[in-house]
Amino acid sequence: MNRSGLFEAVGGRVLIYIHKEKELDDVERRHPAAHYVLVDDKVRILAAVKERWGERLTTVFPRQGHYAHAPDVARHPAPDVTIDRIGDLTTYDMPALLDAARRKGTR
Repeated sequence: MNRSGLFEAVGGRVLIYIHKEKELDDVERRHPAAHYVLVDDKVRILAAVKERWGERLTTVFPRQGHYAHAPDVARHPAPDVTIDRIGDLTTYDMPALLDAARRKGTR
């Protein structure tokens, strides 16, 4: 995350959990917000959190890493945003990123 520039791009506001889909209450308690962005290379995680948070969440799938081309990718709903590399987020238009979930509609 540090090498990609993402940590600096979000001012260090990053939480890392082993099973993030099970820690949503903790995320909301620590950082209450009207909208969240979740970046993960596992589409099953993105889908699970999207099911709970709906339009309050923009899901971002970087097509890199161990799980980026796993066989189960097509079995889950498509993420709101797909990028080639996580570092691409440093130049992504933030309003467009936040609006991606609303444009796509809740699954």
